[in-house]
Amino acid sequence: MSTIAVTKSIRLSPDESKELAKLSQRTAVTEAGLMKQWIREGMLAKKIELSIQSYMERKTDLRGAASMAGVSYNRFLREVQSRNIVILEEENFLERMVFLADTFEDQALQEAINKTFTDSLPGT
Repeated sequence: MSTIAVTKSIRLSPDESKELAKLSQRTAVTEAGLMKQWIREGMLAKKIELSIQSYMERKTDLRGAASMAGVSYNRFLREVQSRNIVILEEENFLERMVFLADTFEDQALQEAINKTFTDSLPGT
């Protein structure tokens, strides 16, 4: 990482500036320190979000997505689990579900399977 600092600036409304000053006082952290902390947290959250999206689209596996996010495998796995995201590894899972839906004449399951097939098509 470079040791040369780069200055970035933003414009705040008067109300936002007052709120920042209050938070700075309450936390005993400088306004610049708070903003830097929030930027770091926001960048990490965005990287995790984009990595989860890539994982869900099967563009990468869990380890690759964790690496993209810049977090450990375990941390990324916890993020995925906390969002109740499941990627099935079994290739013929949906075909087996179709069989069960037909066998039990379960209309709701058939509709869910059809939606899953439709949503997984490119461009949908």
